[in-house]
Amino acid sequence: MFILPLFLSALVTTAAPAQDRWIAGWTYAPVSSVGPTSPPSPPNPNDVRGPLGPVMVENQTVSQTTIVAAAGDRIRIRLSNLYGAAPIVVGAVTVAVGDAAPIPVAFDGASGLTLPAGAPRLSDPVALPVRALDRVNVSVFYPAPTALPTHRLRQVLRDGDASAEPLAPDAPRMRLGALLTRIEVETEAPTAVVVALGDSITEGTGSLPGGLGGWPERLAARMVDAGRPYAVVNAGIGGNRLLHQGSGPSGLERLDADALAVPGTTCLILLEGINDIGRPTRPEYAHEAVTADDLIAGYRQVLARARAAGIKLVVATIPPFEGANYFSEKGEAIRVATNAWIRTSPEIHGFVDFDAAIRDPANPRRRRPEADSGDRLHPSDAGYQAMAEAIPLDVCD
Repeated sequence: MFILPLFLSALVTTAAPAQDRWIAGWTYAPVSSVGPTSPPSPPNPNDVRGPLGPVMVENQTVSQTTIVAAAGDRIRIRLSNLYGAAPIVVGAVTVAVGDAAPIPVAFDGASGLTLPAGAPRLSDPVALPVRALDRVNVSVFYPAPTALPTHRLRQVLRDGDASAEPLAPDAPRMRLGALLTRIEVETEAPTAVVVALGDSITEGTGSLPGGLGGWPERLAARMVDAGRPYAVVNAGIGGNRLLHQGSGPSGLERLDADALAVPGTTCLILLEGINDIGRPTRPEYAHEAVTADDLIAGYRQVLARARAAGIKLVVATIPPFEGANYFSEKGEAIRVATNAWIRTSPEIHGFVDFDAAIRDPANPRRRRPEADSGDRLHPSDAGYQAMAEAIPLDVCD
C-alpha cells in the first residue's frame, strides 16, 4: 500500500531537464507569387543592391552573409521550400563566422537533404559559438537544376561545390533567391526576440550594401550596445501589404509564421500600410483601395492575434511619401488619419513615430532630403538610423 505514494514522490523529486533557449537570431521571410502583379520594371544597372542573378542554378553554390542578433555556443538553420512547386535537392550546407573555415551542417545526421515542396527543414545543432552582431556566412550547394525561391537578397554565386571554401569578403554579389529563412541561436542568457514585420521600408530597401542595413538591424545594434536582453530580427518583404496579397502573402496572412511563431518572440513592431495606400493608384490594384478604417481594422486583427499569443504589439506611424510614384492627395489623407489613430490608441502596447523621425519640418508631407534614398519612398542610411534612434530601448518592456 506504500507503492503509489513512493511512485508519486519519485515523480515530484525528479529534476526537470534544463530548458532549451533556442531563439531566432536572424530571419528572412519567404515569398509567394500571388496577387496582381505590375508590369516588370527594366533592370537598373545602377541598382546599389547589385545585378539580378539567375533564377535557376545547377552544380553551383549560393552563399549569403547574415548578421545574427543573439549570442550563444550553438546554432541551427532553417531552410524553407514553402512556396516551391517541386522538391529541392541540397548537396551540402556549411556555416562560418566571418572568414573562418566553414563547418558542415547536418540534417538528421546527413550532409545533404531533399526538401519537399511546401516544407521547411530545421538542421541539427551546430557547435559554432557566435556573438551578437557577428557576420555568419551560410553556403548551400545545389547539385541539380533548381529554381531558387522568389525572395531575393545579395548573395555570392560560385561554380561547383564551394561550400567548404571560405567566402571572400569582397566576392562580387548579385540578387538571388534565398533558401535560408532563419538562424536560431541557443542563447547563453534569457533573450527575448523582437520581430520587425513590414514592407520594403522594414526590409531595408535604400540602405547601401555593406552597411548596417535598415532600421531593424540598427535597432538590434542599439540593443546590443546598451546591453538590453533583446534580439531584433527582420521580417520585412518589399512591396508587402497588410490587407491584400501581392509581393507575397499579406501581412495578416503571414503574421503567424513570420512573427508570432518565431522562437522567442515577445514583441512585434509593425510597420505596414504605405503599399495598401499607394498601390491602388495603379489600374491593376484599383479594386483594392483601402480607407483609414480598413487599415485600423487590420491593426486590430494583428493586436488580437498577438495578444492571444502573449506577444506585445508596437505599431509604427507611416512615414511621409509625397513625391513617390504612387502618391496621391487621397492617400495622404488616409496616411494622416491612420497615424492619428496610431498615436492616440490606448489599445496597443505602444507606438514609434517614424513619421516624426524623418519628415521635413518645412513640409511634413515629405521626408528630410538627407533621410531619403532618392525615390521619396525609401529612407537613406541616415533615414534608417533616425528611425532606429526614434525607438525607445524599453519599447517592448
